[in-house]
Amino acid sequence: MAWASRWTDSALGGEQPLDPTPPRVNPLRKQPVREILDVGVRAINGLLTLGRGQRVGLMAGSGVGKSVLLGLITRQTVADVVVVGLIGERGREVREFIDMSLGAEGLARAVVVTAPADESPLMRIRATELCHAIAAHFRDQGQHVLLLVDSLTRYAMARREVALALGSNPSSARARTKPRRWPTRWPASRS
Repeated sequence: MAWASRWTDSALGGEQPLDPTPPRVNPLRKQPVREILDVGVRAINGLLTLGRGQRVGLMAGSGVGKSVLLGLITRQTVADVVVVGLIGERGREVREFIDMSLGAEGLARAVVVTAPADESPLMRIRATELCHAIAAHFRDQGQHVLLLVDSLTRYAMARREVALALGSNPSSARARTKPRRWPTRWPASRS
């Protein structure tokens, strides 16, 4: 497990050749959630029991302790590998998360991919996709993997920045196929 206890601040980093495109999963072939996932936080285990293979979003305002909770979950979850993506965070926050929230105990079985806020939108997108590819790599080897990405909002903002730079509307399905053509003449306004 050459990736464990490593972190990279570039979506192009890594020591093994790995396809950085996120895997496509057919939802009809996905196994049903049957096993409980112990995240090591009693409040979550008791009130919001999570299952292996389940997808969960953690949404809260700034400054309420999401990163602290992610650090607890990273250190205490019963999983073979934990992949953590810190996307769009400030450099200081990345260092604090690795040193204080994650610590040596959490870093021992974690792979941390970072793309700080000062990186380009393309690097933030690639780093998020790399997190998914790393998690899929370990999953395909038969290991239990926990994938945490902080923050998907900043990933969506990076996708929006790229779409706007390409001249397409980022919120439409058309944005993925071809850019919108603007009218050359605007219709006369009716009074």
